[in-house]
Amino acid sequence: MIVLLIALVVVPIAAWLYARRSAPQFSATIATVAFGLVVSPVSMGLHGTYFLGPLNIVAAMIGLASAMFHGAPGFYIVRSLDLVPPGVIEGFGHLYVELVNGLVWAAIYGTLGWLIDRARRSRVAL
Repeated sequence: MIVLLIALVVVPIAAWLYARRSAPQFSATIATVAFGLVVSPVSMGLHGTYFLGPLNIVAAMIGLASAMFHGAPGFYIVRSLDLVPPGVIEGFGHLYVELVNGLVWAAIYGTLGWLIDRARRSRVAL
């Protein structure tokens, strides 16, 4: 489980390194879109480390706070589209929630990255 969590954390780092080399004017946009795609599953994974032992409590609590923040949009969108039945989401329903969360947070963080790139370009032009 920890290996998969580390693999998810590597995705935005690899995207940033690739973007820095191939498209430096859009490096923040590419990196933040990649971060938005994985932030919700990483939050759930960090929260899941609570069950690995007492030393992981701090990471698990950070994951819990992040999961509560990043998990809400996907849950409400999936519920309003009736993709999952009413009640507790179990099993395959989590996949729908995380896919929607990835799209929502990729758009939000991607917009933030685009604004950062735009500010960098305007500062360089001066």
